[in-house]
Amino acid sequence: MSVRADQRSNSPAANNLSIDNHPLGTRAGTVISHGTRSPDKRRRISTPMSVTSLIQSGLHKSAASDPPAFRPPAGSSAATFSDNHAADSEALISDDSVGYPSPANFSRAHQYRRTYPHRASFRSTASTDGFRESFSIATVVNGSSPDLLQRAPTEDCCYRFLDPVLPYIRNILPASVACELLDIFLTDPGSSLFRGASPYILTRIFRKKSVLHPTNPRYATPALLATILWCVAQTADVMLLHVPGTRAKVVNDLYDLAISLISERDPDRWRRIHGGLRAENEMPIPGWTNCASVPTTTAANEPAGGVDDVLTFILLSIAVSGSDFKSDCYKWWSKAVRLTLSLQLNREDERCQASVSPCANPLCSCHRDRSDATYVEFERREERRRVFWLLYSLDRHLSLSFNTVLSMPDSYCEVYTPLSERIWENLDAIPPRDLPARTMGPPVLATGTGYLEYFLPLMAILGDIIEIHHRRRHPRLSQQGDAYSISVVQHLLSDYELSLNALGRNAAIVPPSTAFQIPGQDGRDLLSDVPGPGSNMSSSSSSLYQADQSKVRLVMAYSTHILHVLHVLLHGKWDAISMLDGGDDWITSEHFTECASHAISASQSVSTILNIDPELTFMSYLFGIYLLQGSFILLLFADRMPQLGPNESVEQACENIIRAHEVCVVTLNTEFQVL
Repeated sequence: MSVRADQRSNSPAANNLSIDNHPLGTRAGTVISHGTRSPDKRRRISTPMSVTSLIQSGLHKSAASDPPAFRPPAGSSAATFSDNHAADSEALISDDSVGYPSPANFSRAHQYRRTYPHRASFRSTASTDGFRESFSIATVVNGSSPDLLQRAPTEDCCYRFLDPVLPYIRNILPASVACELLDIFLTDPGSSLFRGASPYILTRIFRKKSVLHPTNPRYATPALLATILWCVAQTADVMLLHVPGTRAKVVNDLYDLAISLISERDPDRWRRIHGGLRAENEMPIPGWTNCASVPTTTAANEPAGGVDDVLTFILLSIAVSGSDFKSDCYKWWSKAVRLTLSLQLNREDERCQASVSPCANPLCSCHRDRSDATYVEFERREERRRVFWLLYSLDRHLSLSFNTVLSMPDSYCEVYTPLSERIWENLDAIPPRDLPARTMGPPVLATGTGYLEYFLPLMAILGDIIEIHHRRRHPRLSQQGDAYSISVVQHLLSDYELSLNALGRNAAIVPPSTAFQIPGQDGRDLLSDVPGPGSNMSSSSSSLYQADQSKVRLVMAYSTHILHVLHVLLHGKWDAISMLDGGDDWITSEHFTECASHAISASQSVSTILNIDPELTFMSYLFGIYLLQGSFILLLFADRMPQLGPNESVEQACENIIRAHEVCVVTLNTEFQVL
């Protein structure tokens, strides 16, 4: 059963079915490592379990010269594992270099760099053990022999982007495996048949060229990198993580590392006082000088975080909300929202009303709108916009999942619409004068196959529906009619449907174009995203075009389903129990007719999705709540069918939903709080 679960590891629920947590799996691993067989037999059995082919043996430095490495806390799974299996080869070993700042923090000057004080390391109980037998051929000065997995070399990393986090993860997983996880992070959903994307990486935010630059990649904080690796490792189809017990251990240790690193950058650790900042847990002692590393502050004397910290909190929220304890995500989500407001990401492009620019207000956005801004500054500002729009879309998604009000209303937003994915990825090759005109606010039309191109417009419309829904439940304002608001949303949904159909037509035609083209891009027009005139499509470019066609079909199928579900949410009830009670006359109203027709259409879209994506892996994290909301009214049909008689379309709709939920038993987690 574990093999089948790991083969489906590109789904959020794959880990839940793994044998890692099964007592038989744990016992089997214990017997292999601690059996009563002879040492020679034990070596023959455990050699493949160490996955030595993934690690370069014999490259370990002495303990005195090793860079500091993260040690899981005593209460973590790694420490508990070493307590119960003191002789096991996976126990952690401390060295003399722990507890000092990582050299990654001093790699080069950057806006996030700052000096951290001496930080006590987390030591495992195995650090006090004497000499013990090990199957590793690598030894350290003190005579102890760490396990190959725990003492993996960091010199074999092919991506400089990971350099800031490598000193911290050397006790968790090999650098070569971290590179494999980064490859999965860079994989777009639906773009590869051979490597599944992570369901928790909804959009990459950063340009792939900036991440993969061989000498000067985009700097990312160690906390963000550790969080990325943690998100990807939960479902990654990597050989090392298929070893029983390894995935759970690596995931838990990466989570502990990410939390430890982000806690050092968390603005909530500090409170403002007259004259600066003070740590929240600091006990002021007369005559004692605070040696803590005080962060830089904003013009309002607030602890200054960074866009990397916002993205770290967002990724933590996504992955935690996809686990069994969904409501725990609000701890990180509230931090992401508050830091976004503190950094004014929601007012990145706020218009200055002063007659002179730049004005006297140091917090005004006009200080960022300079004509002499460099390309790097322009790229950083676009990253800020994309991080904000990711948070904006997730705010609507989580509000529907937990039936709550919006944390980031549209009235808070003064940000330009994000650039298209193709323009964003080739930003360095497009002259600024050829960039399309920017519009303020979220898009409401489908313009491409990227997350921010097709899903963000749906979430913008969903936000309006959520506002209408909660206004209907308001104890005093619910008496006002909402006919005008409903008509506005219906118009938006109709326009989105037209744009979605146009997207499918544009993907199938090759119109003539004279727009800006870049050599080496297969004659493809970056601004219109279609092949240019006279372009000879080679076999490789033809295959890429076919891959684009396949992704267009996926986007159209999923977006069509969500579009019908939005109609259901606009006209229907959000709670299945109140819908089945039938205490009012809703069943006889026009809203019920609209809701029923779109529910049946949504089920037909589910059938199309299952034909294209049988395992529902394209947007597995997001799809569950929309499948659930679109199927509620079918429960009413099934309940009334004995009195009303058989209906072929309703029966087929119910069968489609049942098929989808059968897939969801393995692929998705459909436990949602619907009030």
